Amino acid sequence: MKKLPLIITLLLLTSLVLSACKVNTATPVGQTPATQATVGAGETKPTVAATTSAMPTLIVPTVVLPTQDTRLKDDQGKMICTIYPAMFSGEMTDQEKAAVKDIPAITEADWQMGAEKPILTILEYSDFQCPACGQFYTELEKLMQERPNDVRLVYRNFPLVSLHPNATLAAQAAEAAGLQSKEQYWAMYNLLFSKQSEWSQKTSEEFTAFLKEQAAGLKLDVDKFMKDLTSDEMVKKLKDQTEFATKIGLNSTPTIFLNGRPWQYQWDAYTLGLVIDLVKSEAKVHTVCPDFVIDQNKQYTATIKTEKGDIVMELYPKVAPQAVNSFVVLAREGFYDGVTFHRVLANFVAQTGDPSNTGMGGAGYEYREEVSADIKFDQEGMVGIAKSTQVGSSGSQFFITYAPLPDLDGGYTIIGKVISGMDVVKQITQRDPSTMPTTPGDKILTITIDEK
Repeated sequence: MKKLPLIITLLLLTSLVLSACKVNTATPVGQTPATQATVGAGETKPTVAATTSAMPTLIVPTVVLPTQDTRLKDDQGKMICTIYPAMFSGEMTDQEKAAVKDIPAITEADWQMGAEKPILTILEYSDFQCPACGQFYTELEKLMQERPNDVRLVYRNFPLVSLHPNATLAAQAAEAAGLQSKEQYWAMYNLLFSKQSEWSQKTSEEFTAFLKEQAAGLKLDVDKFMKDLTSDEMVKKLKDQTEFATKIGLNSTPTIFLNGRPWQYQWDAYTLGLVIDLVKSEAKVHTVCPDFVIDQNKQYTATIKTEKGDIVMELYPKVAPQAVNSFVVLAREGFYDGVTFHRVLANFVAQTGDPSNTGMGGAGYEYREEVSADIKFDQEGMVGIAKSTQVGSSGSQFFITYAPLPDLDGGYTIIGKVISGMDVVKQITQRDPSTMPTTPGDKILTITIDEK
Protein backbone atom coordinates (compact mmCIF):
# COMPACT_ATOMS: atom_id res chain seq x y z
CA MET A 1 0.00 0.00 0.00
CA LYS A 2 1.56 3.25 -1.02
CA LYS A 3 1.11 6.69 -2.41
CA LEU A 4 4.04 8.14 -4.31
CA PRO A 5 4.44 11.93 -4.49
CA LEU A 6 4.42 13.87 -7.73
CA ILE A 7 7.87 15.40 -7.07
CA ILE A 8 9.66 12.86 -9.23
CA THR A 9 12.24 12.98 -11.99
CA LEU A 10 12.35 9.27 -12.75
CA LEU A 11 9.89 6.52 -13.65
CA LEU A 12 11.34 3.04 -14.18
CA LEU A 13 8.23 1.01 -14.84
CA THR A 14 9.56 -1.42 -17.46
CA SER A 15 12.53 -3.72 -17.77
CA LEU A 16 14.03 -1.80 -20.70
CA VAL A 17 17.71 -1.28 -19.91
CA LEU A 18 18.81 2.33 -19.96
CA SER A 19 21.90 2.68 -22.14
CA ALA A 20 23.89 5.52 -23.59
CA CYS A 21 26.84 6.20 -25.86
CA LYS A 22 29.32 8.02 -23.68
CA VAL A 23 32.78 9.55 -23.84
CA ASN A 24 34.96 10.48 -20.87
CA THR A 25 35.76 14.04 -21.76
CA ALA A 26 33.16 15.95 -19.75
CA THR A 27 30.68 15.68 -16.92
CA PRO A 28 27.21 14.64 -18.14
CA VAL A 29 24.50 17.19 -17.58
CA GLY A 30 22.59 16.69 -14.36
CA GLN A 31 24.10 13.35 -13.32
CA THR A 32 25.20 12.40 -9.80
CA PRO A 33 25.92 9.11 -8.02
CA ALA A 34 23.12 7.12 -6.39
CA THR A 35 22.05 5.10 -3.40
CA GLN A 36 18.86 3.13 -2.84
CA ALA A 37 16.28 2.91 -0.12
CA THR A 38 13.34 0.52 0.04
CA VAL A 39 9.81 1.83 -0.44
CA GLY A 40 6.68 -0.09 0.58
CA ALA A 41 5.00 -2.85 -1.43
CA GLY A 42 8.31 -4.28 -2.57
CA GLU A 43 9.23 -1.25 -4.65
CA THR A 44 12.45 0.76 -4.57
CA LYS A 45 13.22 4.44 -4.51
CA PRO A 46 16.76 5.36 -5.60
CA THR A 47 17.66 8.70 -4.11
CA VAL A 48 19.56 10.05 -7.09
CA ALA A 49 20.42 7.96 -10.15
CA ALA A 50 18.92 5.31 -12.36
CA THR A 51 18.67 1.57 -11.97
CA THR A 52 16.91 -1.09 -14.00
CA SER A 53 13.81 -2.64 -12.47
CA ALA A 54 10.54 -4.26 -13.40
CA MET A 55 8.90 -2.44 -10.49
CA PRO A 56 8.13 1.29 -10.18
CA THR A 57 11.20 3.27 -9.19
CA LEU A 58 11.61 7.00 -8.84
CA ILE A 59 13.96 9.76 -7.88
CA VAL A 60 13.02 12.32 -5.26
CA PRO A 61 15.31 15.35 -5.63
CA THR A 62 14.32 16.79 -2.27
CA VAL A 63 12.92 15.20 0.87
CA VAL A 64 9.62 16.67 2.00
CA LEU A 65 9.64 16.50 5.78
CA PRO A 66 6.27 15.78 7.41
CA THR A 67 4.68 18.57 9.36
CA GLN A 68 4.91 18.38 13.14
CA ASP A 69 1.92 20.69 13.54
CA THR A 70 -0.90 18.69 15.17
CA ARG A 71 -3.59 21.34 14.72
CA LEU A 72 -6.45 20.65 12.33
CA LYS A 73 -6.18 24.07 10.69
CA ASP A 74 -4.09 27.20 10.78
CA ASP A 75 -5.10 30.78 11.55
CA GLN A 76 -6.34 31.25 7.98
CA GLY A 77 -8.61 28.21 8.17
CA LYS A 78 -6.40 26.01 6.01
CA MET A 79 -5.92 22.37 6.96
CA ILE A 80 -2.41 21.57 8.13
CA CYS A 81 -0.48 19.98 5.29
CA THR A 82 2.84 19.99 3.47
CA ILE A 83 2.95 21.21 -0.14
CA TYR A 84 5.33 19.41 -2.47
CA PRO A 85 6.42 20.76 -5.88
CA ALA A 86 4.87 19.38 -9.04
CA MET A 87 7.09 17.46 -11.42
CA PHE A 88 7.10 20.02 -14.24
CA SER A 89 4.90 22.96 -13.27
CA GLY A 90 6.74 23.50 -9.99
CA GLU A 91 9.98 25.41 -9.58
CA MET A 92 13.12 23.61 -10.68
CA THR A 93 15.47 22.21 -8.08
CA ASP A 94 18.95 23.72 -7.80
CA GLN A 95 20.32 20.59 -9.46
CA GLU A 96 17.94 20.98 -12.40
CA LYS A 97 18.78 24.66 -12.77
CA ALA A 98 22.49 23.88 -12.85
CA ALA A 99 21.91 21.15 -15.43
CA VAL A 100 20.09 23.40 -17.91
CA LYS A 101 21.77 26.77 -17.37
CA ASP A 102 23.93 26.47 -20.51
CA ILE A 103 21.38 24.71 -22.73
CA PRO A 104 20.23 27.13 -25.48
CA ALA A 105 16.54 27.89 -25.69
CA ILE A 106 14.56 26.15 -28.42
CA THR A 107 14.10 28.39 -31.47
CA GLU A 108 12.70 28.20 -34.98
CA ALA A 109 16.23 27.34 -36.14
CA ASP A 110 15.98 23.95 -34.40
CA TRP A 111 14.78 20.85 -36.21
CA GLN A 112 11.34 20.13 -34.76
CA MET A 113 8.47 17.77 -35.49
CA GLY A 114 5.30 16.62 -33.77
CA ALA A 115 2.36 18.28 -32.02
CA GLU A 116 1.86 22.01 -32.42
CA LYS A 117 0.70 22.38 -28.81
CA PRO A 118 2.52 19.52 -27.08
CA ILE A 119 2.07 18.31 -23.54
CA LEU A 120 5.66 17.02 -23.66
CA THR A 121 8.50 18.63 -25.58
CA ILE A 122 11.53 16.37 -25.90
CA LEU A 123 14.85 18.07 -26.61
CA GLU A 124 17.39 15.47 -27.70
CA TYR A 125 21.14 15.79 -28.27
CA SER A 126 21.87 12.76 -30.40
CA ASP A 127 24.30 10.82 -32.59
CA PHE A 128 23.02 8.95 -35.66
CA GLN A 129 25.60 6.17 -35.20
CA CYS A 130 25.00 5.67 -31.46
CA PRO A 131 23.18 2.36 -30.80
CA ALA A 132 21.41 3.80 -27.74
CA CYS A 133 20.18 6.70 -29.88
CA GLY A 134 18.83 4.13 -32.32
CA GLN A 135 16.95 2.46 -29.48
CA PHE A 136 15.54 5.82 -28.39
CA TYR A 137 14.52 6.52 -31.99
CA THR A 138 12.47 3.31 -32.01
CA GLU A 139 10.80 4.14 -28.68
CA LEU A 140 10.15 7.73 -29.72
CA GLU A 141 8.54 6.63 -32.98
CA LYS A 142 6.24 4.38 -30.97
CA LEU A 143 5.42 7.19 -28.53
CA MET A 144 4.64 9.69 -31.29
CA GLN A 145 2.37 7.20 -33.02
CA GLU A 146 0.51 6.54 -29.76
CA ARG A 147 0.44 10.20 -28.61
CA PRO A 148 0.51 12.29 -31.82
CA ASN A 149 -1.17 15.29 -30.18
CA ASP A 150 0.96 15.24 -27.05
CA VAL A 151 4.61 15.04 -28.13
CA ARG A 152 7.06 17.29 -29.95
CA LEU A 153 10.68 16.40 -30.73
CA VAL A 154 13.50 18.91 -31.00
CA TYR A 155 16.62 17.25 -32.43
CA ARG A 156 20.17 18.58 -32.05
CA ASN A 157 23.35 17.00 -33.39
CA PHE A 158 26.04 15.78 -31.02
CA PRO A 159 28.20 13.27 -32.93
CA LEU A 160 30.61 11.46 -30.60
CA VAL A 161 33.47 11.35 -33.07
CA SER A 162 35.83 9.43 -30.78
CA LEU A 163 33.34 6.55 -30.63
CA HIS A 164 31.54 6.76 -33.97
CA PRO A 165 33.68 7.67 -37.00
CA ASN A 166 30.66 7.99 -39.34
CA ALA A 167 28.54 10.04 -36.96
CA THR A 168 29.64 13.47 -38.16
CA LEU A 169 29.10 12.64 -41.83
CA ALA A 170 25.67 11.20 -40.94
CA ALA A 171 24.72 14.45 -39.22
CA GLN A 172 25.97 16.40 -42.22
CA ALA A 173 23.81 14.20 -44.45
CA ALA A 174 20.67 15.06 -42.48
CA GLU A 175 21.57 18.75 -42.54
CA ALA A 176 22.30 18.63 -46.26
CA ALA A 177 18.94 16.99 -46.92
CA GLY A 178 17.34 19.68 -44.75
CA LEU A 179 18.71 22.38 -47.04
CA GLN A 180 16.31 21.06 -49.68
CA SER A 181 13.27 20.88 -47.38
CA LYS A 182 12.18 20.23 -43.81
CA GLU A 183 10.45 17.07 -44.97
CA GLN A 184 13.67 15.80 -46.54
CA TYR A 185 15.55 16.42 -43.29
CA TRP A 186 13.18 14.13 -41.40
CA ALA A 187 13.22 11.61 -44.24
CA MET A 188 17.01 11.37 -43.95
CA TYR A 189 16.73 11.29 -40.15
CA ASN A 190 14.38 8.30 -40.40
CA LEU A 191 16.57 6.58 -42.95
CA LEU A 192 19.79 6.97 -40.95
CA PHE A 193 18.30 5.57 -37.77
CA SER A 194 16.23 2.81 -39.39
CA LYS A 195 19.23 1.62 -41.44
CA GLN A 196 21.85 2.28 -38.78
CA SER A 197 23.09 -1.31 -38.80
CA GLU A 198 23.67 -1.14 -42.58
CA TRP A 199 26.07 1.78 -42.56
CA SER A 200 27.66 1.92 -39.11
CA GLN A 201 30.59 -0.34 -40.02
CA LYS A 202 31.30 1.11 -43.45
CA THR A 203 34.45 3.01 -44.30
CA SER A 204 34.15 6.73 -44.96
CA GLU A 205 34.27 6.12 -48.70
CA GLU A 206 31.69 3.35 -48.53
CA PHE A 207 29.40 5.47 -46.34
CA THR A 208 29.64 8.41 -48.76
CA ALA A 209 28.60 6.14 -51.61
CA PHE A 210 25.76 4.77 -49.46
CA LEU A 211 24.51 8.29 -48.77
CA LYS A 212 24.56 9.18 -52.45
CA GLU A 213 22.50 6.10 -53.24
CA GLN A 214 20.01 6.84 -50.45
CA ALA A 215 19.70 10.49 -51.52
CA ALA A 216 18.58 9.30 -54.94
CA GLY A 217 16.05 6.99 -53.31
CA LEU A 218 14.64 9.91 -51.33
CA LYS A 219 14.22 11.93 -54.56
CA LEU A 220 16.71 14.55 -53.44
CA ASP A 221 18.66 16.70 -55.86
CA VAL A 222 21.65 14.37 -55.64
CA ASP A 223 24.22 16.78 -57.08
CA LYS A 224 23.22 19.51 -54.64
CA PHE A 225 23.10 17.01 -51.77
CA MET A 226 26.62 15.74 -52.47
CA LYS A 227 27.95 19.27 -52.78
CA ASP A 228 26.33 20.40 -49.52
CA LEU A 229 27.32 17.19 -47.70
CA THR A 230 30.99 18.13 -47.33
CA SER A 231 30.94 21.86 -48.03
CA ASP A 232 33.11 24.11 -45.87
CA GLU A 233 29.99 25.62 -44.36
CA MET A 234 28.56 22.23 -43.44
CA VAL A 235 31.82 20.96 -41.97
CA LYS A 236 32.12 24.11 -39.86
CA LYS A 237 28.50 23.88 -38.72
CA LEU A 238 28.92 20.35 -37.35
CA LYS A 239 32.30 21.19 -35.84
CA ASP A 240 30.78 24.17 -34.02
CA GLN A 241 27.81 22.13 -32.79
CA THR A 242 30.03 19.36 -31.45
CA GLU A 243 32.48 21.71 -29.76
CA PHE A 244 29.65 23.67 -28.12
CA ALA A 245 27.93 20.57 -26.76
CA THR A 246 31.22 19.36 -25.31
CA LYS A 247 31.98 22.79 -23.87
CA ILE A 248 28.72 22.92 -21.90
CA GLY A 249 29.40 19.52 -20.35
CA LEU A 250 27.58 17.00 -22.52
CA ASN A 251 29.37 13.69 -23.02
CA SER A 252 26.69 11.09 -23.74
CA THR A 253 23.92 10.43 -26.20
CA PRO A 254 21.05 10.51 -26.15
CA THR A 255 21.03 13.45 -23.75
CA ILE A 256 17.38 14.28 -23.15
CA PHE A 257 15.44 17.20 -21.70
CA LEU A 258 11.70 16.96 -21.03
CA ASN A 259 9.87 20.28 -20.99
CA GLY A 260 13.17 21.99 -20.32
CA ARG A 261 14.26 19.70 -17.49
CA PRO A 262 17.06 17.11 -17.58
CA TRP A 263 16.04 13.46 -17.97
CA GLN A 264 18.87 10.95 -18.07
CA TYR A 265 16.83 7.97 -16.97
CA GLN A 266 14.36 5.53 -18.48
CA TRP A 267 13.08 6.66 -21.85
CA ASP A 268 10.97 3.83 -23.26
CA ALA A 269 7.66 4.80 -24.87
CA TYR A 270 5.56 3.50 -21.99
CA THR A 271 7.47 5.44 -19.34
CA LEU A 272 7.38 8.65 -21.36
CA GLY A 273 3.65 8.07 -21.79
CA LEU A 274 3.35 8.01 -18.00
CA VAL A 275 5.25 11.28 -17.86
CA ILE A 276 2.69 12.79 -20.23
CA ASP A 277 -0.12 11.59 -17.97
CA LEU A 278 1.64 13.08 -14.94
CA VAL A 279 2.12 16.42 -16.69
CA LYS A 280 -1.58 16.48 -17.65
CA SER A 281 -2.59 15.74 -14.07
CA GLU A 282 -0.69 18.73 -12.74
CA ALA A 283 -3.63 20.94 -13.68
CA LYS A 284 -5.34 19.50 -10.58
CA VAL A 285 -2.39 19.93 -8.22
CA HIS A 286 -2.90 22.19 -5.21
CA THR A 287 -0.25 24.84 -4.52
CA VAL A 288 -1.65 25.74 -1.08
CA CYS A 289 -3.24 23.62 1.61
CA PRO A 290 -7.02 23.30 1.20
CA ASP A 291 -9.54 24.96 3.49
CA PHE A 292 -10.74 23.01 6.51
CA VAL A 293 -14.43 22.74 5.63
CA ILE A 294 -15.94 19.83 7.55
CA ASP A 295 -17.79 19.90 10.88
CA GLN A 296 -16.69 16.96 13.01
CA ASN A 297 -20.10 16.86 14.67
CA LYS A 298 -21.90 16.24 11.38
CA GLN A 299 -22.37 13.00 9.47
CA TYR A 300 -20.81 12.55 6.03
CA THR A 301 -21.39 9.95 3.37
CA ALA A 302 -19.72 9.73 -0.03
CA THR A 303 -21.29 8.17 -3.12
CA ILE A 304 -18.71 7.06 -5.67
CA LYS A 305 -20.33 6.72 -9.07
CA THR A 306 -18.30 4.28 -11.19
CA GLU A 307 -18.61 2.57 -14.52
CA LYS A 308 -19.73 -0.55 -12.65
CA GLY A 309 -22.25 1.13 -10.32
CA ASP A 310 -22.41 3.15 -7.11
CA ILE A 311 -20.35 2.68 -3.95
CA VAL A 312 -21.60 4.42 -0.80
CA MET A 313 -19.16 5.08 2.04
CA GLU A 314 -19.74 6.31 5.58
CA LEU A 315 -16.95 8.73 6.54
CA TYR A 316 -15.36 9.14 9.99
CA PRO A 317 -14.81 12.88 10.57
CA LYS A 318 -14.13 12.44 14.31
CA VAL A 319 -11.62 9.63 13.79
CA ALA A 320 -9.72 11.15 10.86
CA PRO A 321 -10.67 14.82 10.50
CA GLN A 322 -7.69 15.81 8.33
CA ALA A 323 -8.11 12.90 5.93
CA VAL A 324 -11.88 13.24 5.71
CA ASN A 325 -11.55 16.97 5.13
CA SER A 326 -9.07 16.39 2.32
CA PHE A 327 -11.30 13.75 0.75
CA VAL A 328 -14.41 15.97 0.97
CA VAL A 329 -12.61 18.99 -0.50
CA LEU A 330 -11.18 16.98 -3.40
CA ALA A 331 -14.47 15.21 -4.11
CA ARG A 332 -16.44 18.46 -4.16
CA GLU A 333 -14.01 20.14 -6.55
CA GLY A 334 -14.18 17.21 -8.99
CA PHE A 335 -10.60 16.11 -8.39
CA TYR A 336 -11.59 12.43 -8.55
CA ASP A 337 -13.78 12.72 -11.65
CA GLY A 338 -12.35 10.50 -14.40
CA VAL A 339 -9.72 8.96 -12.13
CA THR A 340 -9.24 5.21 -12.46
CA PHE A 341 -8.75 2.40 -9.99
CA HIS A 342 -5.11 1.96 -10.91
CA ARG A 343 -4.27 -0.86 -8.48
CA VAL A 344 -6.84 -3.61 -7.86
CA LEU A 345 -5.55 -6.82 -6.27
CA ALA A 346 -7.71 -9.80 -5.27
CA ASN A 347 -8.04 -10.33 -1.51
CA PHE A 348 -6.20 -7.06 -0.95
CA VAL A 349 -7.43 -3.64 -2.08
CA ALA A 350 -8.87 -1.50 -4.86
CA GLN A 351 -6.78 1.68 -4.93
CA THR A 352 -7.52 4.97 -6.68
CA GLY A 353 -7.22 8.73 -6.23
CA ASP A 354 -4.35 9.58 -8.60
CA PRO A 355 -5.40 11.99 -11.39
CA SER A 356 -2.53 10.78 -13.59
CA ASN A 357 -3.88 7.20 -13.30
CA THR A 358 -0.29 5.99 -12.95
CA GLY A 359 -0.14 5.46 -9.19
CA MET A 360 2.58 8.11 -9.04
CA GLY A 361 0.48 11.26 -8.72
CA GLY A 362 -1.43 13.14 -6.08
CA ALA A 363 -3.05 16.43 -5.13
CA GLY A 364 0.16 18.34 -4.49
CA TYR A 365 0.06 18.10 -0.72
CA GLU A 366 0.52 15.56 2.06
CA TYR A 367 -0.61 15.42 5.67
CA ARG A 368 -0.07 13.39 8.82
CA GLU A 369 -1.61 9.99 9.44
CA GLU A 370 -4.55 9.72 11.88
CA VAL A 371 -4.48 6.22 13.32
CA SER A 372 -7.08 5.05 15.85
CA ALA A 373 -6.63 1.99 18.04
CA ASP A 374 -10.39 1.45 17.94
CA ILE A 375 -10.84 1.46 14.15
CA LYS A 376 -9.04 -1.31 12.30
CA PHE A 377 -8.83 -3.04 8.94
CA ASP A 378 -10.78 -5.97 10.37
CA GLN A 379 -13.31 -6.48 7.57
CA GLU A 380 -13.86 -5.97 3.89
CA GLY A 381 -14.94 -2.52 2.77
CA MET A 382 -12.71 -0.47 5.05
CA VAL A 383 -11.51 2.70 3.35
CA GLY A 384 -7.95 3.86 3.99
CA ILE A 385 -5.57 6.54 2.77
CA ALA A 386 -2.56 5.31 0.81
CA LYS A 387 0.93 6.52 1.71
CA SER A 388 4.59 5.74 1.31
CA THR A 389 6.73 4.40 4.14
CA GLN A 390 7.53 7.99 5.07
CA VAL A 391 5.63 9.45 8.03
CA GLY A 392 3.23 12.23 7.06
CA SER A 393 2.83 11.14 3.43
CA SER A 394 -0.95 10.62 3.32
CA GLY A 395 -2.59 12.29 0.35
CA SER A 396 -5.32 12.00 -2.27
CA GLN A 397 -5.00 8.29 -3.02
CA PHE A 398 -7.35 5.96 -1.13
CA PHE A 399 -8.16 2.26 -1.11
CA ILE A 400 -11.03 -0.09 -0.27
CA THR A 401 -10.16 -3.44 1.31
CA TYR A 402 -11.36 -6.78 -0.02
CA ALA A 403 -10.63 -8.66 3.20
CA PRO A 404 -9.46 -8.13 6.79
CA LEU A 405 -5.91 -6.76 6.58
CA PRO A 406 -4.48 -6.58 10.11
CA ASP A 407 -0.98 -5.88 8.74
CA LEU A 408 -2.20 -2.40 7.78
CA ASP A 409 -3.39 -1.56 11.30
CA GLY A 410 -1.49 1.28 12.90
CA GLY A 411 0.13 2.43 9.67
CA TYR A 412 -2.68 3.83 7.54
CA THR A 413 -5.49 6.27 8.22
CA ILE A 414 -9.01 4.83 8.00
CA ILE A 415 -11.51 7.42 6.77
CA GLY A 416 -14.64 5.24 6.63
CA LYS A 417 -16.23 2.06 5.36
CA VAL A 418 -18.44 0.91 2.51
CA ILE A 419 -22.09 0.69 3.62
CA SER A 420 -23.56 -0.05 0.18
CA GLY A 421 -22.13 -1.26 -3.10
CA MET A 422 -19.50 -3.72 -1.94
CA ASP A 423 -20.70 -5.90 -4.79
CA VAL A 424 -19.66 -3.08 -7.13
CA VAL A 425 -16.22 -2.92 -5.50
CA LYS A 426 -15.82 -6.62 -6.21
CA GLN A 427 -16.62 -6.04 -9.89
CA ILE A 428 -13.82 -3.49 -10.39
CA THR A 429 -11.38 -4.73 -13.02
CA GLN A 430 -8.29 -6.29 -11.49
CA ARG A 431 -5.11 -4.43 -12.32
CA ASP A 432 -1.57 -4.86 -11.01
CA PRO A 433 0.41 -1.87 -12.35
CA SER A 434 3.70 -3.76 -12.08
CA THR A 435 2.56 -6.62 -14.34
CA MET A 436 -0.42 -5.15 -16.23
CA PRO A 437 0.73 -1.58 -16.96
CA THR A 438 -1.35 -1.17 -20.12
CA THR A 439 -4.60 -2.66 -18.79
CA PRO A 440 -7.15 0.19 -18.49
CA GLY A 441 -8.55 0.78 -15.02
CA ASP A 442 -12.23 1.32 -14.24
CA LYS A 443 -13.12 5.00 -13.89
CA ILE A 444 -14.71 7.01 -11.13
CA LEU A 445 -17.34 9.13 -12.83
CA THR A 446 -17.83 11.47 -9.89
CA ILE A 447 -18.05 11.50 -6.08
CA THR A 448 -20.86 13.29 -4.27
CA ILE A 449 -20.75 14.18 -0.58
CA ASP A 450 -23.86 14.17 1.61
CA GLU A 451 -23.61 16.20 4.85
CA LYS A 452 -26.16 15.96 7.67
